[in-house]
Amino acid sequence: MKLVRDWLPVLIVCKERVSLMGSNAISLSLELEDIFLRIISTLPISDAQDLLQQCLSFSTRNIDDCPHLVTAFTTWFRRASRPPRPDLRE
Repeated sequence: MKLVRDWLPVLIVCKERVSLMGSNAISLSLELEDIFLRIISTLPISDAQDLLQQCLSFSTRNIDDCPHLVTAFTTWFRRASRPPRPDLRE
């Protein structure tokens, strides 16, 4: 969690500058966004919610260019909407 929380702002700043660097940098930026969103999707729901809010800056592009962002929010929403599971240790 700490790794993602610390590096997500760096990714966001780099994304803002990547358009100046060419298509290879854009491709790398999209791949990093996808990796971060996959990691975030595995975190506890409350942590994922906080981090996904920061990821909204990825959506400055056309929504069709951000399928990984849509998938991450869909996954979070599906997990958050589930009723809590009973503790199986009892």
